Amino acid sequence: MTPFRLSLIALLTGALSGAGVALGMGWIDSLSRLFWGDPILEGLDRGLPLGWSLLICGSCGLILALLHRPGPTTLLPELRETLNDLNHPDQAQKRDEGRGLLGATLAQLGGGCIGPEALMSRMAALISQRIWRGRDQKLKAATVAGSLGMFGAPLLGGAVVGEAPQPNRRLELLDRWLPGTLGGLAGFAAFHGIGAASGGSLQRLPYIWPSTLGEDLGTLSAGVIGGLIGCGLGWLLLRWRGWLEQRQLLAQWPWWPVLTGLLLGACMHWLPLVPFDGEDQMRPLLEGQNSSGAWLLLVSALVKLLMLALCLETGWRGGVFFPLFLIACAMGTGLHLLLPDLGSLGSWCGALTGALYRCVLPGPFAVLVLGLALLQGHGAAGLLIGLCMAHLIRSHGSLDGGPPPRH
Repeated sequence: MTPFRLSLIALLTGALSGAGVALGMGWIDSLSRLFWGDPILEGLDRGLPLGWSLLICGSCGLILALLHRPGPTTLLPELRETLNDLNHPDQAQKRDEGRGLLGATLAQLGGGCIGPEALMSRMAALISQRIWRGRDQKLKAATVAGSLGMFGAPLLGGAVVGEAPQPNRRLELLDRWLPGTLGGLAGFAAFHGIGAASGGSLQRLPYIWPSTLGEDLGTLSAGVIGGLIGCGLGWLLLRWRGWLEQRQLLAQWPWWPVLTGLLLGACMHWLPLVPFDGEDQMRPLLEGQNSSGAWLLLVSALVKLLMLALCLETGWRGGVFFPLFLIACAMGTGLHLLLPDLGSLGSWCGALTGALYRCVLPGPFAVLVLGLALLQGHGAAGLLIGLCMAHLIRSHGSLDGGPPPRH
C-alpha cells in the first residue's frame, strides 16, 4: 500500500472514530443534563434531597455491581491500559468491551467523580479497530491521540501517546500518526466536541499580570507553595489508590459499587463539588458564582481526591484529567481566599495543576500541553513552577507514576 493511500485511509478512519466518539459523548452529556439539571451538574444546588441522591447514586452502583460480577474483564480500561493494549496487542487481555463501555457510561451518568477520556479513548480505539481490522497498530494509537483533541489541545494526544512507555518510541508521523490525529480532531470539530469540552471555564476570567516586584514575589511564592501542596496531593492519590488496589476490593466483595454510590449520593447533598467529572463545575467556581467558603473548598478537594481513587477501584471507571483539574482549582481557590494578598487565583490554580498532573502523568510535555490548554494561559508562571518542582521531586525521590497497568 502506497504511503499516500495509507495516509488517506488513516485520515478517514480518524475522522470516523472522532465523529463516533463525539456523538457518544454528546449523548451522555444530554442525558446527564436531562436527568440531573444544570445546577446540580455545576455544583450549585445545595437543596437536593438526601434521599433522592442516595437512591439514584445507590441504584447506579447496584447496576454496576451486577455488570461487573463476572470479573475484572468487564471493567473499562483506563487510558494507560488502552495505550498499553495498542502498543502490545499480542499481550492485550480479552475484555468484555460491551459491559465495560456500558458501565463507564453509567458511571458518568450516575455522578461518578471520574473523567471522560478513558471512555473516549476506548471508544475511539474500538471504532478504528473495527474499520482497520488491526492491520496497522500505529493507526489505532493515532485515533486515540485524535480523540484527546476534545480537550482543545491538538498536541495533547501526541504528547500522551508519544510519552507512553513502549519498546519503539519512533512514530511514523507522516504516514499514520499525523493523519489519524488530524482525522480525530476533525471528527470532534464537526460535531462541536472541542468547543463543548475544551475547559472553557476561564474564557471570561480577566488576565492578571504582575506589575511590581511585590506581585512577582507573590506569584513566585504562590507557585512554590502550590507546587509543594500539589506534590503532596499527588503523593496522597498514588498511595491511597495503591493501597486500595492491593486490597482487590471487587474480588473480596462484589457490592462495593453500591457503597461507593451511596457515598457519592451523600457527597452530592453536603459537598456538591465532589461528584461528577468537574467540567461543568469549573466555570461557576472560578468566576465566583460558587459561594462556598475557603475551608469547604479545601475539604471538597480532599474528599474528591479520595473518592476519585475509590471510584476507579470499585467499578466506577473513567479518567482522571478533569477531576484532578477541578481538585487543583478548588484547592487553589480555597488557598487564594485564605491568602488573598499572595499571588493571583491563576498562579495558585496553575501551580497546583502542574504539580498534581506531573505526579500522575508519564511525562512533563503532556502536563505542559494539558495544563496550558485547560488554564487557557492563566497562571502560566505558576504552572511552570509547579511542574518543575514536581518533576524535580519525582526525578530525585521515590514518587512514581502510580500503580502499573493490570496485565
